[in-house]
Amino acid sequence: MAVVARAGVRIAPGASPIRPNEADIPGSPAVLCRPRVDGKYFARGDRRLRLHGVTYGPFAPNRAGEAYPSPERVGDDFAAMRVAGIDAVRTYDLPPEWFLRMAGEMGVGVLMGLPWVDVPHRQHFAFLESGPVRREARAFVRRAARLGRAHPCVLGYCIGNEFPPDIVRWHGARRVERFLAELCDVTKQSDPDGLVTYANYPPTEYLDLSFLDFVTFNVYLHDRETFGRYLLRLQNMVGDRPLVLGELGMDTHRHGDAEQAQFLAGHIREALLAGLAGAFVFSWTDDWFTGGNRIEDWAFGVTRADRSPKVSYLSLRGVFKAPPVSLLPRAPRVSVVVCSYNGGRTLDQCLCSLLELNYPDYEVILVDDGSTDDTREVAARFPAVRCVHQENRGLSAARNVGLHLATGEVVAYTDSDCFADADWLTHLVYQLERSGAAAVGGPNLTPEDGWLAACVAASPGQPTHVLESDQVAEHIPGCNMAFRKDALLGIHGFDHVYRKAGDDVDVCWRLQQAGGWITFAPGAFVWHHRRQGPRSYFRQQAGYGEAEALLGFKHPARFNALGDGKWRGVLYGAGACGLRLSGSIIYRGVFSTGLFQCLYRARPAHWATLPSTLEWHLATALLTLNGLFWPLAWFGVAAMLALSGVVAVVQAAQVRLPPAYDGFRSRAVVAALSYAQPLVRSWWRYRTRLFAYRPPQADSGQRTGTDLRVPPTGTRVTSYWNEEGLERTAVLGLFVAYLLEHRWGTTLDSGWSDWDVEVYCHSWTVVQVRTAQEDYGSRKRLIRARFRVRPGGYLKALTVIPVFIAVAAVGLLPLSAALEARILLAACVGAWTACLGLWWRGTRRATRVVTVFDSLARELGLQWCSRLPWQGGGVTVPAPSPPAPGSASGAAAQSDGGAAG
Repeated sequence: MAVVARAGVRIAPGASPIRPNEADIPGSPAVLCRPRVDGKYFARGDRRLRLHGVTYGPFAPNRAGEAYPSPERVGDDFAAMRVAGIDAVRTYDLPPEWFLRMAGEMGVGVLMGLPWVDVPHRQHFAFLESGPVRREARAFVRRAARLGRAHPCVLGYCIGNEFPPDIVRWHGARRVERFLAELCDVTKQSDPDGLVTYANYPPTEYLDLSFLDFVTFNVYLHDRETFGRYLLRLQNMVGDRPLVLGELGMDTHRHGDAEQAQFLAGHIREALLAGLAGAFVFSWTDDWFTGGNRIEDWAFGVTRADRSPKVSYLSLRGVFKAPPVSLLPRAPRVSVVVCSYNGGRTLDQCLCSLLELNYPDYEVILVDDGSTDDTREVAARFPAVRCVHQENRGLSAARNVGLHLATGEVVAYTDSDCFADADWLTHLVYQLERSGAAAVGGPNLTPEDGWLAACVAASPGQPTHVLESDQVAEHIPGCNMAFRKDALLGIHGFDHVYRKAGDDVDVCWRLQQAGGWITFAPGAFVWHHRRQGPRSYFRQQAGYGEAEALLGFKHPARFNALGDGKWRGVLYGAGACGLRLSGSIIYRGVFSTGLFQCLYRARPAHWATLPSTLEWHLATALLTLNGLFWPLAWFGVAAMLALSGVVAVVQAAQVRLPPAYDGFRSRAVVAALSYAQPLVRSWWRYRTRLFAYRPPQADSGQRTGTDLRVPPTGTRVTSYWNEEGLERTAVLGLFVAYLLEHRWGTTLDSGWSDWDVEVYCHSWTVVQVRTAQEDYGSRKRLIRARFRVRPGGYLKALTVIPVFIAVAAVGLLPLSAALEARILLAACVGAWTACLGLWWRGTRRATRVVTVFDSLARELGLQWCSRLPWQGGGVTVPAPSPPAPGSASGAAAQSDGGAAG
């Protein structure tokens, strides 16, 4: 039987790699397995492990001097916990061996808190100033890891808890981070398979603890909406790692039992639906002992000191024992669309995961876009999947086929080289419903595919999400996105011009232009196989460059002069950070008293990446040509190439690689890919932009019989008369709607331009449309439109090339002496001749824009006129030739004759 790999686990086709929501059974083989990280969750063997936990202790010392109750009391506590669906405890003191043995027998996981020394609050002192304290901390962590490695019930080691922000500021964040990294390393040396975390909290959320296996946060926010927003923030901060709530709770002395029960049930429900890996309620019991005293003035426990249950005990049972999907307020039908072109290698794994989704009402639609591999044979093994086989028409066309076949209220898209988490749809739908957005996306993680795939994943140019805030996205990747079907149909689906890539960017921008907005669900992830080698990676980047050029024609305001996208939000992902030359800034609050002390990272220094661009290398090539005649130029060539290499090396040094593959070889591969990626992408961007753009044709019905050609001067003015009080903005609105619907490259006036609309009708030129309105009283108005052809950026550059040639001839004497004057003259004449030819071609293409505007004006009842009122003799409206049969403007064109006074 064929087998496929998912995150390091080998599974048979049709089987679910991770079975969600199955409680561990005491004594079962799953309990004998050490827990491991599985994406943004945990797993034991082939079972999903969510931590439904409570904090346990600290307690008054028992007869043996241990900070735990008697073994009999602990056994009763564990049994009561399992009845309530609680399967994990977080301790604050090093547990004795009998405690861990009993936890394993009862099926209770233990997150071991490591207080370092005998005085737990020593962590709240300036501990880094004491050498003995640091040595004692390392010894204690080593001893705890040796104890825990023999007990599979140990979920992980918590090497610290809530360092005060003023202490962190006193030592410096970097020193604290290095010390915690050292403790993590000591733990791993004693227990290589153990998981390590640190219990952080909002006042020190800025600490960079990326070396930890998973992230734990203590969060006390009573308002559920604020709590939900903060969870999204935390998930975006931690990225691909699991997020666990280390503490959340409410005091019943001050709020009462009923309010505590409602609070805990609501917040745990929010955490599960947001996709957290687990949560620990503070605490199991009101029996709490610290600082040598029993605490009497608070009651955070879900049971009282005598272990009698509170109302919250029962409410937790209802939430912990329910799968996340059952907590959804509403579960609309979802259509999952997979588009595949020669994706047979990974299609089996993709469809297996989709058929095992933990969601009540969904369908899977596979659109085979003319594959020539074994895609058809693979699809035949899944009778539950609706399959459509068609000739190759491109990615966007395939996605539109899936859209029109979908029967769901929500349409979700993924790729054939992805496989979904079991709760993928649950988290997507929840965020979509709670936010009211038109679309939602999620992250795509890298599975275990080897060191080369890990290097490719860390290289620039990977598909990723762009966030404007914690829950507002500017862009969501095509491998993990979902839309309300009516919203997607409202913008006419995907644009067929994007055959390989760019369709997701275009549809996101058009959806936002139409008034919709996009949200983000950090817990709804899919695994995305990255390109397995440099060749496939560069093919992908070539496709992205081609897509960027096509997007530049349609959304020119979204790109800069070099063709790079101008994002409002922040790009996420291992290779999306860019080149950072400045440090981050921490907001600490006055005197470091801020409850939420945030880290503000510096934006990438895009100017510093100039040596990596294709333009820089073109300048280097020209300097190399001069070096054939002027030896000193070779020093400049060497300096420019060295600077390009330095940029690539710095980029490779800043990315984060999986610890298993982080080394010199991997960094060298990432540096090489970072060097070549912008060159490949820019080349295909230029190639497509200069030679591949084809503007849409005007409709066959838009022929008015009037000569609307734009003269070689590049300017054309048309005038329209109406006596119905029609505003020029009505004509502009219809004109813009037509351009957007028919996929013309269009830029609208943002308030700073002297034109209303700018239209790309040629690769080298644009048409600027400016309108004006003249009022003559009695609702009589004259609307005038001026169409002016302007050179695009590339045509301007081509125009000034002869100038640079002349400067080079004068300034670089060795070069000018080697070349004859007639060669320079021929180059100048050739460049200017090409400019004139492109200008003439642009004016011919501009006639289409004038034709569209004229046809739409006539549809609104405007009368085209050749004589203006101030020219004397009244307004003259010539009778046009009959329009083409069946045209959209036929009825209006037939009534355009006559004259108006």
